[in-house]
Amino acid sequence: MGNARMGKHSSGRPRTSALSFLVRSAAALVSTSLLTSGLGFLYWAAAARLYDASIVGESATAIAAMSLLAPVAMLGLGTLLIAELPQRTERRGELVVAATGLSAAAGAALALAAALVLPESVLGLPGIGSEWGSTTLFVVGVATQVVGLVFDQALLSTKGGGLQLGRNTVFAVVKLAAVIALAFALSSTTSLSVFASWVIGNVASFVTTVGWVARTQRVRWSRLVPRPGVLAGRGRTAAAHHALNLALSTPYFAMPIVANVTMTSQQAGYLYATWSVAAFVFVLPIALSTALFASGSKFTDEVIPQFRLSLRYSVLACLAATVVAVLGGKYVLYVFGKDYADAGHTALILLAVSGLGLVVKDHHVALSRLRGRVGREARLVWTLTLLELVGATIGGLTGDIEGLATGWLLVVGLEMLVYGPMVLSAYRGRLDSGPAGESGRSASASDADLAGSPSMPS
Repeated sequence: MGNARMGKHSSGRPRTSALSFLVRSAAALVSTSLLTSGLGFLYWAAAARLYDASIVGESATAIAAMSLLAPVAMLGLGTLLIAELPQRTERRGELVVAATGLSAAAGAALALAAALVLPESVLGLPGIGSEWGSTTLFVVGVATQVVGLVFDQALLSTKGGGLQLGRNTVFAVVKLAAVIALAFALSSTTSLSVFASWVIGNVASFVTTVGWVARTQRVRWSRLVPRPGVLAGRGRTAAAHHALNLALSTPYFAMPIVANVTMTSQQAGYLYATWSVAAFVFVLPIALSTALFASGSKFTDEVIPQFRLSLRYSVLACLAATVVAVLGGKYVLYVFGKDYADAGHTALILLAVSGLGLVVKDHHVALSRLRGRVGREARLVWTLTLLELVGATIGGLTGDIEGLATGWLLVVGLEMLVYGPMVLSAYRGRLDSGPAGESGRSASASDADLAGSPSMPS
């Protein structure tokens, strides 16, 4: 990008157009995140009240494992749909069916392999890998989760965010109703009950959305049969963004697994409840950094004022959330129960403080995407992501969830030293050309389509 300067976009639109686009995009993302995160909070609060903490811990571990495997099994097909569907005038359904079918098969195969190879403490569900019931439920869970993720990308690229929000709302409401109903309907409950509610929600949301589309759109069923080669496409660009997206999301989903392996299922339950509350801290920063990339790709000459706005409000949001965590975090955790509040308050404060490091990280990633350096950024983020997991693991082995949060926070502090210089340089209005041999180009529109969300998804 070279030295970035403030000014007008090449089309002649004033700078306020870029800032307005950034704010509108962030507002839409915040609204969606608050709704889905709020319903998710109620889900885990109900689970904590109706099930033992050890059951919550096991099911949270299984759901985290499912959430780790599902994005891998997408094989970059979700990003391919975002890039390709808007350009197609016909046979869109063929491409969606092919992508969802292949990703679901990949998810089922990956889940089965994980169930047979990985220990129960990593996957959470009792009897997984040795009992057909647990194993089948996990395989179905991962496959349906992948289908939901790919379908969301298809909806986003063709129908906008409204229908995607609708599907996720149905999913959140149905799984909440299911987890309550199963607790009262079954004579004895295990983590399988909680995990099953998640699968039920996914299936119900998918069937409901497909039914709505079929009623409102003319569907030619012959056009839904995939032809050979229909998925040929993006290759290297999709793979690079896919690798970066996985590196960003892995710590979020891996933490309950780390807690279950290094401590007890009960401690993992306390950690997941605390983690779900901490997710609210990052709603605005994540929305702003995501919107920054989309807006920066649209208004390429006006990155710096957009960047400054995003960074300022992200830092302010994290500082405010830290104050709230210190003063009122324990009362929020009381929704889950007294034991959750006693075990998680200090950890919640540590997680809120770490939000400042994640703000720097996410803005560094947005800048790297805009400069077309996705592959290099993916390698850097993966290296530091592995360090995050090592820090959390050491902390978990030497203490309770406070130790895990402390170990993770220390690595996030190290990341601030790594990511900070470029972020500070951009805030001051300058970006260097980068190491020799690397292109300094800005991201293309197709690259923007292929990018995903930054870390700590809600």
